[in-house]
Amino acid sequence: MSRIDPFAYALAELAEQRFPAIREESVAAAKNMADRGQFASLPTVQRMLLDVETPQLVEEHPEAAEEYLNTLYVAYRYWDTGRHLVSLDRGALEAALEDEPEDPPTVPHGACYVQLPERWCWAQVAPDEPHEPLDGLFIVAAPGHREITVLAVLGLRADRPGFSEVTVVAVPRDLAAARAEARTPPFAPVIAGGDAAGIRSLVSTGELLHLAHVALHASGT
Repeated sequence: MSRIDPFAYALAELAEQRFPAIREESVAAAKNMADRGQFASLPTVQRMLLDVETPQLVEEHPEAAEEYLNTLYVAYRYWDTGRHLVSLDRGALEAALEDEPEDPPTVPHGACYVQLPERWCWAQVAPDEPHEPLDGLFIVAAPGHREITVLAVLGLRADRPGFSEVTVVAVPRDLAAARAEARTPPFAPVIAGGDAAGIRSLVSTGELLHLAHVALHASGT
């Protein structure tokens, strides 16, 4: 059975309806859409943010607007740069863990989706939430690679709408530096029976950055 494409499954309709207008506005205003601030300043993006900023949502989830902006920015950049998907197998990732470079990474095409082996790594979106399998990582670079956004896609399956996500924004050197703070062994499982099942776990945003660095290295960048 083929894997679900998270963009096609959860974001393609939004892209078809709204992203062409964002592209047209950015060209007319000479805005660089790789820059998060310039992206957020466009009228269409501002209207999309207002659509989700209901008083109840702002009160119950004050971080929701920022999370939605992250999703819009990452999704738009992925769409605008040609929807480049890199699929990694377990062997490539395990090898990259053993031979990870210290240099800051380069994001291919400026934006990509790195698809990880199915059910290889698990994480929680919050401490009181269930562990979910990590499908992959949207990784997006700002102009000059001065900033990298990593959006982890969790719990992607056909019987639920959308997916869970965790986003972290960092400078490239932070991805390489995250290795020094990683647990030993890297991404050790915290789920009962995880060792026997051969799975891994993410337990912090630092480990998410470390995984992004490993994945970019494994993809050949």
